[in-house]
Amino acid sequence: MKRIIAFLLILSLLLGCTQKVITPSTDNQPTSAPFATVAPTPVPATLAPVPTQTPQPVLPTFVPKSTEEALFPEELLSQDGEPVSFQIASLLAADGLSKSDYYSRFTNVISLISKLDDDLIRLAGSGRTLTEERRDRTADALRSLMNDRILDALEVAYEACSEDGQALPMEEYVDALSMLAEHVERSEGRTSPYFSLDGANDYRAVLGRYMGEDVSLQDVFKTIEALMETEAYALGAALMMDPEAARKKEPISFGSYAENVAFLMRVTEELCPLPDGSDLSIPPETEATGEMDLLELAFRLYPGMAYLNAYSVQGTEEQHARWANASDGYLAGLAVHCSYAVVPYLADDFGLDYVQYRWYEEMLTVTMTGMTSLLIHYYGYSASDLAAYLKGWGAHEFTGYLYENAMNDPFESLTASYGYYRYLEICQAAMDAGCPSEKQFLQDYLAAGPAPFRELKEYMVSLYQKQG
Repeated sequence: MKRIIAFLLILSLLLGCTQKVITPSTDNQPTSAPFATVAPTPVPATLAPVPTQTPQPVLPTFVPKSTEEALFPEELLSQDGEPVSFQIASLLAADGLSKSDYYSRFTNVISLISKLDDDLIRLAGSGRTLTEERRDRTADALRSLMNDRILDALEVAYEACSEDGQALPMEEYVDALSMLAEHVERSEGRTSPYFSLDGANDYRAVLGRYMGEDVSLQDVFKTIEALMETEAYALGAALMMDPEAARKKEPISFGSYAENVAFLMRVTEELCPLPDGSDLSIPPETEATGEMDLLELAFRLYPGMAYLNAYSVQGTEEQHARWANASDGYLAGLAVHCSYAVVPYLADDFGLDYVQYRWYEEMLTVTMTGMTSLLIHYYGYSASDLAAYLKGWGAHEFTGYLYENAMNDPFESLTASYGYYRYLEICQAAMDAGCPSEKQFLQDYLAAGPAPFRELKEYMVSLYQKQG
């Protein structure tokens, strides 16, 4: 299906098809609202200028923008059950704690789980529910935090702490997680968009928190559409180099899951060495991972998520706090870049043109899903509105496919695309400021840790200006 979409997009672009901007139907739209209800005219995004005055390279800890009541369970639980999983990972990786410190942090995690449960019930009572896909994934993630491996690891880490202390309240931990997971599973999956009198404003607020900073959604629209254009033309260039690429059925795989992961682990170490003591063990194969090829694994495991997992448990308490509150825009955008960094390493075995074609094919699908999410959930596009917009891209026949994707993915594809664009922007600014290589930039970017993109750009530019 995705290859057909990509092929039609390439044809439409090569034929010089102009993009169209439509006016959505007025059904179910607010009579007055402080935001645009028509998508802005696309204008290619430009890089922000480098600051004229060199700021001090001081990076503040990333914290949520607001302490107000969460707007949706998606934000409460975040991606796949976070922040609970982040808190547990941080606790397992902590060094030098006393038993009293460990006990205190563990009981705080239990309190957090109970609060999430209370908030989830309250929000569900007001009609704010999880999407069906997110509901199932979140329940699975929560239950994974109760398996014997995690419970044993918590006990072992506690016993390694200094001083004496009381036994961990493991039963309370399991009970709290079980109740939260049960309430998630029993919730009714949401199948309607967020757009309503207050829904679009809510969507904008939640999306800003996912991205790690307040954003103008008109700017996001222009950024994502510019990224779509870049990916579509890159896809077309790869197709011209290998005209049979769209018809190939060859998986990008060395055979077994273990062989694929071992290869990606070697690439990871060569791209950017991980912090000392980082564990690069092969994760157990699941049904989902077993079906992924190397490009998908490069995003989900190595090097994409390997860097994030490794750096999230290193360094000071301040760095731990920054990673524990990391925005999806920072995390997913970095993982997208790392998956592309694998492409040259696959050239000899699978052909560079074919691998590039496959990567841009996947990315264009993700980016178009992100754009569709924005048009539906913020601008209020109906299926017919979306079809009219997609007609300008030669993809109107796949309106239903993209609409369904966007309903199950209101945030992640959009934040991943935007985060990737901002990563590239900051990297270019750093290179202009004197960074010697992209490899050096990646290592320094990871060491800096998550922060709002504007502050990260300022910090990275000032870092190389001072070094120069």
